[in-house]
Amino acid sequence: MSGAPGAARSAAVRRDTARALVSSPLPLPTTTRLVLLVLVACAGASFATWWWLVLGQGNWPGAQLACLPAAGGPPDRVLDRFTGCVNDVRLAQSAVVLCGPLALLALALLGRAAGRRLSLWRWAAEPDRSSLSARLAAVLPDGDGAPGGPRPTLWVRGRRVGVGARASGTRREPWIVADSNVFNLPDRQVEAVFRHELAHLRLRDVGRVRLAVAAWWILLAGVTLPVGAALLLDPGQLTAGLLARMPVVLVIMLLTLCAVLRVREHDADLAAEADPRAPLGATAEHVASDQPPSRRRRVLRAAGLASHPTSRARLDVLADPARSWGVTATECLATGLAAGLLFTELTLLVASLMPTRARLAYHITGLLTGWAVAGVVVVAWWRAVAVGHRDASGRRPARAGAALGLGVLVGSQLSGRAAGDWVRDTGTADGLATALSLVHAPLAQVLALTAALVIGGALFATWTTSLARAAGAAVSGPRSAPACAAAVVLSGVLVAVPLGSWFLFARLVAARAAPDIRWSVIATPWWVTGVLVAVVGALVPLAAARRRAARGSVARRFRPVAVLAFAGVVVAAGAGWATVGGDFGQAPTASAARSSGPPASVTVRPGSAATTGDEIVPLEDLPVLPPEEERTARLRADTGLVCRALNLGGTVVWTDPRRRLDTAALLGGLDDTVFSAASAVLLRDPAGPVDSEALVASLLRCDLYFRYHR
Repeated sequence: MSGAPGAARSAAVRRDTARALVSSPLPLPTTTRLVLLVLVACAGASFATWWWLVLGQGNWPGAQLACLPAAGGPPDRVLDRFTGCVNDVRLAQSAVVLCGPLALLALALLGRAAGRRLSLWRWAAEPDRSSLSARLAAVLPDGDGAPGGPRPTLWVRGRRVGVGARASGTRREPWIVADSNVFNLPDRQVEAVFRHELAHLRLRDVGRVRLAVAAWWILLAGVTLPVGAALLLDPGQLTAGLLARMPVVLVIMLLTLCAVLRVREHDADLAAEADPRAPLGATAEHVASDQPPSRRRRVLRAAGLASHPTSRARLDVLADPARSWGVTATECLATGLAAGLLFTELTLLVASLMPTRARLAYHITGLLTGWAVAGVVVVAWWRAVAVGHRDASGRRPARAGAALGLGVLVGSQLSGRAAGDWVRDTGTADGLATALSLVHAPLAQVLALTAALVIGGALFATWTTSLARAAGAAVSGPRSAPACAAAVVLSGVLVAVPLGSWFLFARLVAARAAPDIRWSVIATPWWVTGVLVAVVGALVPLAAARRRAARGSVARRFRPVAVLAFAGVVVAAGAGWATVGGDFGQAPTASAARSSGPPASVTVRPGSAATTGDEIVPLEDLPVLPPEEERTARLRADTGLVCRALNLGGTVVWTDPRRRLDTAALLGGLDDTVFSAASAVLLRDPAGPVDSEALVASLLRCDLYFRYHR
């Protein structure tokens, strides 16, 4: 008889744990995983809008070419009008692209509203007027569906009959749609079914999940299929790359959506188990009575497309509620994929707001993306530490962090904008087109970029879990949510500069920019100093916790929120110094990152030339520029060669006084109003500070020449 009291005590402990988890101020797993869907959906909608409303329209090239001045004038005024006009056109393009996510949200809201009513019609559901409503009323807390919420309406469906129910409706008008076979179940199981569906309503995941489902169908029907059909009807050089990427991105979103649907079931099970009015073990008893899965359901589960977890998985979570608060390497990989997809779209929009400050634009994008990523993985690791989950101990965080970094790389290359060189392969390339694919980049550089992300992700995960332990992550308490929010803010600021710098460096590698332009992203005393200051600031909470542990109870109380806030100030100062420190070095990177143009390096194939006899050199292996002694006046007046020389010359053609004179002479020899004005500005003070307006205008003019050959 001693086993019965022990089992009852264990069940009571599990109920208390479940109640603590579902009532925790920390975001539940369902909430954080929905952020992934938002990231992928926004990236897909942005690319689709750019494809249809910018790249597919013939008016944008004309609008940019209309910025070329028809007549001369004061050099400063010519340059100012030209750069301002081009930047305004590209800003308008960004505004159009930004409408994509907003349109997706509006359509998803309409789809969610229509789906609720259509589901009632499809199921032939009718309002219940039988004793089943009394069974629902028996499990309602104080007669309401949620604290302060309205009473849910019970509907009974007559089609697709099965054992189960579904929560639906809105917050103001909640529904529970039940199968007619529920009438035949015992009262105990009926009440368990209703408690589970009421838990969905209390957790408010019904509307959010329906919105995510509607967004997926809209991306399928309104983006993937139309763009795929357009590519098949009018194939081009980018067709294969796009057709391979778009379904993959859609599958990633579908797998993430199915993972969200499974996780929400665990949250609802725990919320139903936490109901103090429910008999102990009633939820587990109901889950265990589930029918064996059909062959179709087993296939979907094996493919990761099941919308419900298995009965075994649900029982495992009910037996150990903290089990659902882990964070696996697969979840981190999915988060990295979403971040990589989003960054490539978001950074071009932000860069259009600050066309001469590419480094700042990339760091701002890194900050926004870093906060989004931290809202998923940092919160997940914080939860895992709070419940002592094994995913937050040992080497597991480092492995999950490595998967996060690898996902960022893969996501950046799965983006539609990485399908090829848009400037070279499309005749209507616009100001938001560039080269982002690392497929043809040197292998050593790609491996170095991969190693940087993987190692950085592992270090980030290790630091995050250590920070959660140092700050005393807890399931509940007055400081649990503020401390977690402060950790998210701190994490986003910490990764802003490294993440933004990595993407800018990778973009320059993909565009084959000159080495000094690539290394100018990070090889500056301001960048190094700022990053070191940020790292030191991030270690402040860990040092404070270690000091408190060493002093014992006599030490002053460690206040996590205050220390995290102080660390955030230091990290933000370091990130700001790394971004805006120094007077020069921003403009060359900004302009070089904007244009991909012709290749900036020549690949010499081994054995391309014979050792004796006639020498045969492939066309692509010919020198990019003629030797100095062969540069005739006609060649010096060739706009393409001069622009190629500017790209190959790097920053030295602007910073070195002698080279600046040569550059001004080259620009002055061209029959172009913009280049002539830039030459006049550069010749004013060849040994003084570089005039960034002349530099940016020159490279913007070269960018238009490479894109439109005018």
